[in-house]
Amino acid sequence: MNIRKPAAGFTIIELLIVLVVIGILSTLVITTYSGVQSKNRNNDRQANIDTLQGQLETYYAQNNMYPTFANLNNAEWRKANLKALSTDGLKDPSWDKDTKACTVDGVVVASSEPVDNCYSYQVTTADGSACDNKATPCAQYTLTAKLEGSGKYVKSSLN
Repeated sequence: MNIRKPAAGFTIIELLIVLVVIGILSTLVITTYSGVQSKNRNNDRQANIDTLQGQLETYYAQNNMYPTFANLNNAEWRKANLKALSTDGLKDPSWDKDTKACTVDGVVVASSEPVDNCYSYQVTTADGSACDNKATPCAQYTLTAKLEGSGKYVKSSLN
């Protein structure tokens, strides 16, 4: 009587099951990782907007007006008047020099309206009209950062 030993190894079905499980696990890891990165960038956006708001309020306390849109977008003016604001204070974590809405000559600036990967600064007089800090003082502002996923982070002047 000749007894055959079963062949050692895995069947095709067993290998397919292992591959499917590995695929599911890797998808979960990638999804979780990208979600964590997105949340970290959103936290950075919020911290940057809060810092910018603090600098604007300090400027207002000293000058009784907020900077114009042009002032805020002038790097030399920011360096002289918003001293605690870093050189990257207007840079969204996902900013890219090719983002036209908030880039001038390869340098980051605030946009005039909320757009992806940019911070926006909208400044007006007390009645909501345009201001220039000469004839009409800038009395209120809105800072906005668009968050990844959905939503916006908005901070307004405290006055």
